[in-house]
Amino acid sequence: MRDRTLDSWVFRKFPDSSPREVALAADRGESVDFEEYQRAFWLWRRRPSEVSILLHLLILGVGALIHIPLILADDFVVFAIYHAIYVCVVTVCVGRFLWLESRYRRWKQDYFRALARME
Repeated sequence: MRDRTLDSWVFRKFPDSSPREVALAADRGESVDFEEYQRAFWLWRRRPSEVSILLHLLILGVGALIHIPLILADDFVVFAIYHAIYVCVVTVCVGRFLWLESRYRRWKQDYFRALARME
């Protein structure tokens, strides 16, 4: 008889696997609740794209590097205007990142629940 202690979908590449792959890996394809399977599949199709923190850091890093020539140009008004715009862009990028991350976490939580009810 198989050891069921490690027989969990948590250990089988969640959440990178579709509900079909999880059901097949569980070797219980006939005992899966069909409504929960449909809900999990619907959630899988609505999966948000993963948030790329590297893209956000690149945008912020390039903007920060532009400060150097403005400091060397010795024009305080231009520097102050650019810095005010930069602070607004940083605020928007951080807000966007947090919004996308919360959306992804909510999806992951709903998908996790659907998979848990499916088995």
